[in-house]
Amino acid sequence: MVAAAAEVPLSIQPADVIANRRWLRRSDPFPHVVADRVFTTDFYNELARAVAELVDSGKLAPLERHDIFGRTLTSETRGPLTFFLSRGWADLLARVFAVSATGFVNCGVHHHAIGSSNGFPHNDVNPGWFIDEAAADGVVLPQPDRCVYTSGQRLDPSAEPVQMVRSVAMLFYVGNGSWQDGDGGETGLYRSGFDPVDRPAATVPPIDNRLLAFECTPMSFHGFIRNNMRPRNSVILWLHRSHEEAMERWCDGAIVPYGRGGR
Repeated sequence: MVAAAAEVPLSIQPADVIANRRWLRRSDPFPHVVADRVFTTDFYNELARAVAELVDSGKLAPLERHDIFGRTLTSETRGPLTFFLSRGWADLLARVFAVSATGFVNCGVHHHAIGSSNGFPHNDVNPGWFIDEAAADGVVLPQPDRCVYTSGQRLDPSAEPVQMVRSVAMLFYVGNGSWQDGDGGETGLYRSGFDPVDRPAATVPPIDNRLLAFECTPMSFHGFIRNNMRPRNSVILWLHRSHEEAMERWCDGAIVPYGRGGR
């Protein structure tokens, strides 16, 4: 039995819960940031309980084209995970990578059961569709019951989907126990989308309370490596820039539609 997650005020700020402000910036095989012991022990434990509760609830659904169970966090989310939906957290990540702080955020929980299949190198320069209805702090979240995030399909005739493009990706590893070499479940980093997934240029092991983040660029190739010994859980989040800004920066051909290498 997992204890119920505590309710966390929406006003909580990153400065209140971040324990480690020395985030390591790496350049190989593409620019990315790794940070360990990100949050205070108390707050990390609240996040771990919330993720365990969600995994145990049976509310995670299989994700298309990936051997993953996941759930998108929405305005209906309660408890500690709302921190990742806050404007303070979104703006912090935007500052780290010097991208536009638009407030458009897609965040969810991912669960890989033991023995989940390898993923594949991909760069996350993908479109995402939102209904431009912001919360009080200016954050815009997906509304899966009104608009399909991956296609813009309207499920509500009154919805007016807005196309955005992912600008920053974040993975926060949580509830994975005492990871050891050989357990698998790492995030592989690659120089090319054609690299074998089991031969990455670098890896980021899923150590609890560790964060991996990077700007989504045509070269930010990453992928899941099969987990052999234990489940792997993470909170995954994307910030978004406008479609026009993405076109200016990368050109239309760099934006990868779903079904053609997009997640």
